[in-house]
Amino acid sequence: MIHYEFKTCISDGMELYGFVQEEANGQRVMSTRNARFPQSLLSFLDFDIEQIRLAFQPLSDGVRKVIAEKSREESDRVCQMFAGLTNYHPYFVLLFLDWRYRLDRAWYLGYEFPQNYLQVEYLDEMPDNLERLQRQALDLLTHIWVKDTSDRSVDEKMTAYYLEAEQVEKDVFRFRPQKMSYELMYRQTFAEFLCPDTVYDLIDYHLRECLKREIKMRRCKNCGRLFAVTGHGGTATAPPMREGAPVERSARSGCGRKARAQTSRSRCFAGSTRSASLGSKPGGLPRTSSTAGAREPERSGTSVMLGGSRWKNLRRG
Repeated sequence: MIHYEFKTCISDGMELYGFVQEEANGQRVMSTRNARFPQSLLSFLDFDIEQIRLAFQPLSDGVRKVIAEKSREESDRVCQMFAGLTNYHPYFVLLFLDWRYRLDRAWYLGYEFPQNYLQVEYLDEMPDNLERLQRQALDLLTHIWVKDTSDRSVDEKMTAYYLEAEQVEKDVFRFRPQKMSYELMYRQTFAEFLCPDTVYDLIDYHLRECLKREIKMRRCKNCGRLFAVTGHGGTATAPPMREGAPVERSARSGCGRKARAQTSRSRCFAGSTRSASLGSKPGGLPRTSSTAGAREPERSGTSVMLGGSRWKNLRRG
């Protein structure tokens, strides 16, 4: 049986991710990836949901085919499709690990009652659910940092926001209890870690940490996206993405949106990555460089280089 672990924390301004895959032979394969906080949440808020729909439809069709044919070969093919999603965003690494386990479990049980593990309806509904979470998180952050210009604290602003939403029956983001652990992760960092079960947990965690830490945000006057205010608080434009290859910028736009529209060299988000992955095999995480800061040749208009790992663009525009 294949098992996995997924843990994440925020330490020294960085999002730290640790993934462990336990193979059928008992071998444990660990991968770690990092991103600057809160870039994962901000890049999720800028997702083009229509691209997500296009990516998820073949997954739903593939899982249905696995259920119908009870085929291990088809199961491995679908697992590779889930692995392909990890190129887009760290949130999808959890989805891949979860469904790799589900597909393996269904095969291990001889595909008897496969619907107990392969809930394809979950995949059908996920694009709509992600769109709803995106809309709710954007509305909350926009209200706290853009619309409400009062001197009230974040807690006071949130209290007013949720009380008003309750009166008008507005659909707002609902925070859920989190499964946390305070421990030493993989002999690298001692901190409070989230042990998420779903992508919702990751979005919830990063959103609440932004609010608890009072990460101030503004809407870029050029491209319209939210960005975290760092350094000089008077800036009105989003900074260029850091850590990866720099984006082309127009003369007046720090965010580079105008130049990206012309050159198609957009970047989803930036960070660094290290991996102890054994490399490509059916259902395995994509190979990433084991050398921190390694760079692959850039491929125009498709991805950002993160220490050797490519994170493809899913941004609007």
